[in-house]
Amino acid sequence: MSPIKVLILLSVFYVLAGACNAIFSKYIVAQNALGHKFSHNWFLNVVMFIGESMGIPVYYLLFKKKEDEELKAKQALEEEKEHDAEDPEKIKEDEENNTVKDLEKPEIKKILLAIPGFLDTCSTGLANIGLILLPGSIYQMLKGSLIIMTFIMSKFVVKNKHTCDHYIAIPISTLGVILVGLSAYLSASDKDESEEENKGSDAGQTLLGIILMLIAMFILSIQFIFDEFFMRKYRCHPLICIGYEGVFGFFINLFLCAIFYFIKCGKKEEGGESNFFMENMCSPDEDNVYRPENIVYAIKQIGDSTALAVLVPIAIFFMSSFNILGVSITKYGSATTRSVTDNVRSFLVWLFFLIPLNQDDLIETFSFLQLFGFLCITAGAFIYNGIFKIEERRIKRKKKINLDELDQDKLIKSGRPTTNE
Repeated sequence: MSPIKVLILLSVFYVLAGACNAIFSKYIVAQNALGHKFSHNWFLNVVMFIGESMGIPVYYLLFKKKEDEELKAKQALEEEKEHDAEDPEKIKEDEENNTVKDLEKPEIKKILLAIPGFLDTCSTGLANIGLILLPGSIYQMLKGSLIIMTFIMSKFVVKNKHTCDHYIAIPISTLGVILVGLSAYLSASDKDESEEENKGSDAGQTLLGIILMLIAMFILSIQFIFDEFFMRKYRCHPLICIGYEGVFGFFINLFLCAIFYFIKCGKKEEGGESNFFMENMCSPDEDNVYRPENIVYAIKQIGDSTALAVLVPIAIFFMSSFNILGVSITKYGSATTRSVTDNVRSFLVWLFFLIPLNQDDLIETFSFLQLFGFLCITAGAFIYNGIFKIEERRIKRKKKINLDELDQDKLIKSGRPTTNE
């Protein structure tokens, strides 16, 4: 099979795995068991990190042998370099091939991956709360704000240089995020007006979900900066990085879940009302005691619900597949290809939740404002990643105009008729 066909196949499965992961995650938090919804955002973090840690066995099964061969090739190149020390051109040619440079980097100390693991824990924990509070498509589309947050971090912290296209893409993406968030808030406000007894609750939950998603994407952009720094400085296969981030994230989350179990947000008496913070940031148990996380009750709910017992392992599978396929696309294609396919995933998630056959509380209504916002986010991503090369086209057009003017001058000087005559 040709490399192009392999890349197309990987991209198709990547989009499907990513869309299924978002859809099944939303279905998990919409399930009822033991009288309560499955609102366990930090437990979902544990599930996600189990999926990420699967990168380690996949690496040893598929990539370890090849990496060992590359290390042997490095040793052979070093020996060859000693023999060809008098030939500086050959040394320069070897160094221009990234194989030598990458293999000369020191191997990363695995403990360093606890830093992005911790950041991933914070960002995903907040995003999971957003997943509970927001419609599935809005949750997925708001992830497009990651480009904006990453640009801010790389511009003002890492101080990377950016092209004109980047400065064009960011305002477009920002407009898209604002429109998507606005469409969700307006939809929730309309629902509040139609349900007098529930006045203000949906709009408030939606606004909280949007804010938490934006904070989550900002933290994730910090994680990406650390990932980029480690990948530049150290030698580490992407699957190993993801896998060990998953391992560290798993244990960090277990530790947090143990702490959260002993923190009580309050208790809702029968027939009484709970406050906004309790309802949206904490989860109840069988005694209506609210905690930031109750992993014991989460396991009880999974044991009580056949749907949860099936959905949770499926979510782990699709999370693992999504990460592994994403790394493969970056390896055989590029990060740009991965970014483009990620936008297709958002569109598929939206289409799925528009289908009337969905669970009643998961069905979404079509909104032109949301569609326009999604198109802006997609256009911004395409421009930012170099699919639409606006600056390059402008330079080419300018060069063409200059060449045409030069040709006209030559014709005038030679006395021949010009195209304008």
